Amino acid sequence: FLFNMVENSSAKFNVQHPFDAESAGDCILRACDGTEFKVSRLVLSLASTILHDMFALPPVASEPKDQTDVPMIPVEEDAPTLQALLQMIYPMDPPQITSLSLAQKLAVACDKYFISTAKLRLYLRDALNDDRVFKEDPLACYALSWRIGWEEGAIKASRYTHTFQLADSSIAKKLVEQAGDMEALLRLIRMRESREEGIDDLLSIVKNRSHYVCAAGGHGVLLVGLLDYPQRRLALKQRLKEAYTNTQDIENLLGFQVTQTYYSCETCMEGREAHLQAIRAKVRTALEAYPQAISR
Repeated sequence: FLFNMVENSSAKFNVQHPFDAESAGDCILRACDGTEFKVSRLVLSLASTILHDMFALPPVASEPKDQTDVPMIPVEEDAPTLQALLQMIYPMDPPQITSLSLAQKLAVACDKYFISTAKLRLYLRDALNDDRVFKEDPLACYALSWRIGWEEGAIKASRYTHTFQLADSSIAKKLVEQAGDMEALLRLIRMRESREEGIDDLLSIVKNRSHYVCAAGGHGVLLVGLLDYPQRRLALKQRLKEAYTNTQDIENLLGFQVTQTYYSCETCMEGREAHLQAIRAKVRTALEAYPQAISR
């Protein structure tokens, strides 16, 4: 399935079994919007050390209870997040996580309650592995993949982040908050630095030169002409911002032309094509090593 980028809101949330009022739970979790979920403290204790320690505390006289005298605990999560979290914990069918925002909230809740993100990684793997999702909000997908410990997803998502201004404090702050780790930002910054250094190495592959490719007298020379260096560098830097660089037109990518002044000799023509193919192969090899994503 494909993520919606935002959650669909509804007037009233429908609590599903076994968390509804008819369930055999011994505790009620009250979402921030007032929705109540009847749960088993034993099941939750096995999944979360935080909840285990909280349930182990002696009851407080002023602790709120429902009409059947079941203790009620208010939590900060909203109803959709809380129900999806409970479905992850209970031995039942997995939740339908159909929005990126719900996935982000679940990742935060797992961190908050010390709940393993292994199931969450499993549920989100297919959805996050869709290029359309990465293109829609690459930084959010990168941060989410990082937070749930899915390295492959974070590496892939990082390919789509090249156009973002990481020096912008608002962007950097949001990324760190969503990823829950400063290292997520630092890895992108280090990748940017390596990319900047690598641009000059790519441009240096092609050199402005002229030489003969045919020994026949009077035949013209093979010319490798380059555009202005700052212009080439700026154009290449812009093209390398694509998640997957188009390597079909190497001449246009690196801003050079291979021409000759004599076109009636088959040897000259073959020599030109061979020289051009050698340049293309060398550039493509260098592009494979160029840092387009964060390293493992």
